[in-house]
Amino acid sequence: MDNQELPASVRSLHIHRHPQNNHRYFCYTRVGPRAFDLCVTNIVDVWSTAFSQQKLEEHKVMHGMKNSEEYHTRTKEAFHKDAVSLTVLDNTMILKLSQDVLGLAFDLYKLPVAEAKVELRSVVFHLVDHVHHLEKQVTAMEEADTSSPGKRMPFAHRLFQAVDFDSKMKSNDPGSSPVARKRLAGESLINPGRKRTKAPTGVSFEDNNPDNNCQQNELDEV
Repeated sequence: MDNQELPASVRSLHIHRHPQNNHRYFCYTRVGPRAFDLCVTNIVDVWSTAFSQQKLEEHKVMHGMKNSEEYHTRTKEAFHKDAVSLTVLDNTMILKLSQDVLGLAFDLYKLPVAEAKVELRSVVFHLVDHVHHLEKQVTAMEEADTSSPGKRMPFAHRLFQAVDFDSKMKSNDPGSSPVARKRLAGESLINPGRKRTKAPTGVSFEDNNPDNNCQQNELDEV
């Protein structure tokens, strides 16, 4: 395979929808011959910074950039925030990082048809390889989960189930409740706080009646 057809080393990706015409553009950074390149494509045409070493150094000085890695960091942050603006002209394009403190802006130039085909081919192969790599990782994780019976259910489900079981155990444990109160001697089980009513013990209430006692005394005197 020709070296020009090798998969490009893509660093950051972003899909930008132009607010005026609603067209979508695929923006990406890659490690080019000069350590940084920014490209935009509509899958038909390709625009690129195509930095030469001299142009890249001039751009660094103009925007106060320290090194090429800082370009990748700032563009990645802008892509994640969707903080990108595009101005599409005939054969050029201006890409600005709208929320960047340095106000980074790039002039991109449309590549010739032959170069654009090579660029698109290399990026597509890179993305396909990346997707295959992710699929292998997902398959390996699924096989690891199914290898153990305890890991067949999703991890989040197992976690919530464990928390729910633990809370139920604590609620059923009298000693774990901060408001648990010791039952007093003689306290009713049905109505806590009230003492149990004792049943009569067979005392004769007639013996304690004063009238009965007087009648008994009169009979004794007779």
